[in-house]
Amino acid sequence: MALFNTTSWSLAFKLSLTITAVVTSVGFLIGILMVVQDWKRFQNDLAEKALLLSESISITAPKAMLRKDYWSLYLSLKNMASKGPGARSEHEITDAMILDAEGMVQAHLHPAEHPIGLLFSPRDEDDKALFREAMTVRTPTVLSSGDFSKDGFQEGVVPLFSDQKYLGVVRVRLSVASLFEKTMSTAVIVLLSILLFVIIGSLLGTIVSRRVVGSLTAITRGLEAVGRGEMTDFSPIPVKEGGEIGRLSVTFNQIMSELAEKKMLEEEIAMSEKLVALGRITAGVAHEVNNPLAGLLNCIDTLRKHPNDKVLIDRYLPVIDQGLHRIKDIVHNLLVGLKIEESVEMITTGQVEKLHDLVLAEIGEREIDIIWNNTTDRDLFIPGKTEQIICNLLKNAVEIVPENGIVRFNMHQRGTSLVIEVSDNGPGVATNIRNQMFDPFFTTKPNGTGLGLWVVYRLVQSMQGVIEVKSEAGKGTTFLIELPVIHRRAA
Repeated sequence: MALFNTTSWSLAFKLSLTITAVVTSVGFLIGILMVVQDWKRFQNDLAEKALLLSESISITAPKAMLRKDYWSLYLSLKNMASKGPGARSEHEITDAMILDAEGMVQAHLHPAEHPIGLLFSPRDEDDKALFREAMTVRTPTVLSSGDFSKDGFQEGVVPLFSDQKYLGVVRVRLSVASLFEKTMSTAVIVLLSILLFVIIGSLLGTIVSRRVVGSLTAITRGLEAVGRGEMTDFSPIPVKEGGEIGRLSVTFNQIMSELAEKKMLEEEIAMSEKLVALGRITAGVAHEVNNPLAGLLNCIDTLRKHPNDKVLIDRYLPVIDQGLHRIKDIVHNLLVGLKIEESVEMITTGQVEKLHDLVLAEIGEREIDIIWNNTTDRDLFIPGKTEQIICNLLKNAVEIVPENGIVRFNMHQRGTSLVIEVSDNGPGVATNIRNQMFDPFFTTKPNGTGLGLWVVYRLVQSMQGVIEVKSEAGKGTTFLIELPVIHRRAA
């Protein structure tokens, strides 16, 4: 069965097969038309000869019939069969007769089978139908068997009149056996010619298809390389011919060259952006860590000089503790963000509900309302990164809103995507700093590290999601996230 699986055939083979099929079909169609036309032409020639023979008999037959000269009638049929234009050497006269108006035999080429003076006796039903038709003929007519076989015939029928009185008919039947043999010979010659043309056409089709498909194959490989992002390894297609394929090859080489150059530029830009991002993070870490470190070193140096001064110890120990915890928070947030970004853990949307309790614990005694709305199917699996995104956004909202503030959480499905919305009625974000919200170490909170929203942005990007921020100074902030990450639990 795999042999006939056309989807696995190469384009060169399909094209060669198509060309062969087209050449074969056209050849056979032309051959059939030639044979049919030859057969019709032979039939028409034979019909004219049969009618000519019948008319030659009809010239003398009326006088002999009036005299009842049956012998003269028989001799005219006999001489026609042996010497006429329809002689046996060209076309065999299989039957010839002269019948009176009642259908009585006046003369017959085979008198032993059809005696004179008796009603003509047809051999079968077809012959009987032809006899009835011949007896109704009043003008010279040709009757035919109508089939394509060596047993077919053409019969010339000429009515006999004397002083406008109907006397009977002359019937001369010629066999098509020799024409059939000639037509079959023509058909054999045509068939052999078609086979020869098919072989030549197939060879030419194979050569042409290989040349055409060679360029197309190279173009296909180039497109596959584009899909794999390997344009830089592309080798130009050699242009061996003109025409559409040649122009296509030249154009494709130009496109691939431009794509390869663009790919190299993109890689260089991406590397530059990575280096810039790394430099920003490094500078941010150095800045954020160096600030508390400088204070810590001063405190330690002062305590080393006054190890027994209880006042200094009580003053500087809290400062040292606060500085160390700040450094710990910065390093922890960086490590947690990178670790979660690489995570492939999956959770259900039902597990997100536990964040509600964590946010309530974070609020503590503060007067903040949490409006929680999770309408997703609890049996849907989502990446575990989603939990960290929601947690960071909720913590950020709770920290920013004032007393009696409101934090809203909404999560629902939209088609095959998960939509998360976290909003608050806090102070909002000024327009001039909105573009810096997701920068690492950028924060408007006194004790913030500036890494929470940066981690959120990185996680959303790693899941090919979209994050949108709507904020207005004094009217709160809304984070809207759409993630194409819904997976239904396996059965």
